[in-house]
Amino acid sequence: MFAVKVGSAFEDAKKRYKSFLDKYTGVIEKTTDLFMRVDTIHAEALATVIFAAVELISRKKASVSETDVLKAVMEWKQRRRPPLDETMVASTIRNLGILGWLDLQPDDRLPVADDAEIYV
Repeated sequence: MFAVKVGSAFEDAKKRYKSFLDKYTGVIEKTTDLFMRVDTIHAEALATVIFAAVELISRKKASVSETDVLKAVMEWKQRRRPPLDETMVASTIRNLGILGWLDLQPDDRLPVADDAEIYV
C-alpha cells in the first residue's frame, strides 16, 4: 500500500482550481465517503465494478443486469493474481446498486449469500 501526502504546491493548486473543484464538491465528497470505507482490495473491486457497469450501460440500449456486470468484471480481471473473489464482487455490485451508485436490473442469479458481508 502507498501513503500519499500533499506537497508544498497543494495550497497553490487548491486556490487556482477552486472554482472548478467547487462545482464537484458533492461528487468528491460522495466518492471519498465510499472509498474511505474499504481497503485496497475492495477499492479495486469498487472501481472495476463501476467502470464495467458504466461501459456496459453506454454500449447497450437495453438495461444491464447485475450478472452482466459480474461477468464483465470477472472476464476483465481473469489474469489477476490472486483472482478477485466472485462472491465479493457480486456483493459489491449489489451494494453499489442499493447505495444508488449503479442502476442495474436485479438478478436472482447473482451469487450473493443471504448473510453476505457488506463491502461498501
